[in-house]
Amino acid sequence: MDRVALSAKGVKAMTTQLKDELGNFQGLYAPREAAQYLTATLRRDTTNFPHDPSSLKAFERVKSRQLIHWVRVGLTLPGLAAMPGDQLVIAFEDLISMRVITILRVLGVKWPKIHRAEIWLREQNHHPRPFAVETVWTETKDVFAELPFGLMAAASRQGQLAFVELLGNYLQPVSDMTFIRHDGYKVAATWRPHADVLIDPQVQFGEPCITETRLPTRMVWRMANGGDTPEYLAQSFKLSEQQILHALEWEDRLRATETDSLSN
Repeated sequence: MDRVALSAKGVKAMTTQLKDELGNFQGLYAPREAAQYLTATLRRDTTNFPHDPSSLKAFERVKSRQLIHWVRVGLTLPGLAAMPGDQLVIAFEDLISMRVITILRVLGVKWPKIHRAEIWLREQNHHPRPFAVETVWTETKDVFAELPFGLMAAASRQGQLAFVELLGNYLQPVSDMTFIRHDGYKVAATWRPHADVLIDPQVQFGEPCITETRLPTRMVWRMANGGDTPEYLAQSFKLSEQQILHALEWEDRLRATETDSLSN
């Protein structure tokens, strides 16, 4: 999977304008690339998750224009909202925040309510990306149960509690993510979107790699597409054949999302 080319102007603009807010980061993602990752994992994320089938159908392909809209209304790092679309890139914590936003949308929560919830959470924990903070993922029932009555999609208090229970069951446990302490908060540090595949903003600039290596999955796919067998690749990189097959599975999923474009 070739990473979507990031505008040099975009990287420079983000680095210059948002340096203080972003802190020490390496992973940067164009909206189209982020949309591909979210689309590739959405069905897996919701396999055992009760939801309205029509909601999942509406979000079976996360589009880059949806992510840009979420950025524009302030659902990611606030400083990104005014950045021109051709310069827009998001950091790893924004990518993780969009995982929460996506599942809330599958649940049928309208974005204005998600926006108000995000603002409320930001005020409570004083972190610019509250959906990327560990407590939202590990203490979901407590965090969302404290939201002001009616802030989410529930029509009654009983409905709101049912919603919180539902969301809590989705976000717990977060076995595919790790968190590290940064500026007093434990925030998302890595994401395992597929078996034996890891997205770590500190490794290969956040590009998906085979777990515990610096080997990008796109490189494995290119070599396999060029005629190398999984067995040969496993021997060449001193990995198991299963690791190679999982990397190819992930890349195949990404390629299945490539019909998305900014014009969709």
